[in-house]
Amino acid sequence: MQALSAPPSTNQTPERRSPLYIAPLAGEFACDVTVLFDENGHVYFADERPEDRDVDGLLWERWGGSPTGEPDWAAHHPARQCEVMDGRPLCGVCKGDPDRDERGTLWLLHADENTQALVSFPTNITTATPAVCIPCARRALRACRELQGGFIALRVREAPVIGVRGTLYSPTDPPQPNQVVRFGDDALHRLVARQLMRELIDAELDVTTLVAADFPTACQAVGALSVPGPVWG
Repeated sequence: MQALSAPPSTNQTPERRSPLYIAPLAGEFACDVTVLFDENGHVYFADERPEDRDVDGLLWERWGGSPTGEPDWAAHHPARQCEVMDGRPLCGVCKGDPDRDERGTLWLLHADENTQALVSFPTNITTATPAVCIPCARRALRACRELQGGFIALRVREAPVIGVRGTLYSPTDPPQPNQVVRFGDDALHRLVARQLMRELIDAELDVTTLVAADFPTACQAVGALSVPGPVWG
């Protein structure tokens, strides 16, 4: 199954001063909607609108408000995250081209000291975090508290879109947030999507592009990296 298209645009662009394109701003919010099941066991909104689904029929979180105010560096606006993740990878900060060299495209991910499983490189990582260009990576490291707690720079030659993350619903059990469902899985019919997911194939450490010494508040991981599981970011 091919990657699903991004949710329909709301025709709202963040303020030009926003330092992170994919971040929701203070004036934007996820709408409170009622999720129901149809006779086929598929989810739908009680007041569903055509713009709630993409062209492939996948149901997406509905967001409202206006793109004003300060950004939330730790979150993603669904429509804008999809813009930079679907198709050719774009920088999640400026929406331009990410950095590429002979080692592949640059990815910058959070990595802290409290993770539980050691991973050796190269490895595959599933993530909702977009690629990044070098100037924006440096800006992010100086502005994002999460990255300041620890970061990892990777080079990736292949990063296909493999699924979506969102809230998985059941007719009998409570909703399960932050579930990753791959394309082709029947569970897609029970998911309200929030993010597109890429799989970083054979990701390699890049310990030269973003030197930890340049960012004294951040601790760059080198060698083996601790991560909480196969889905990261």
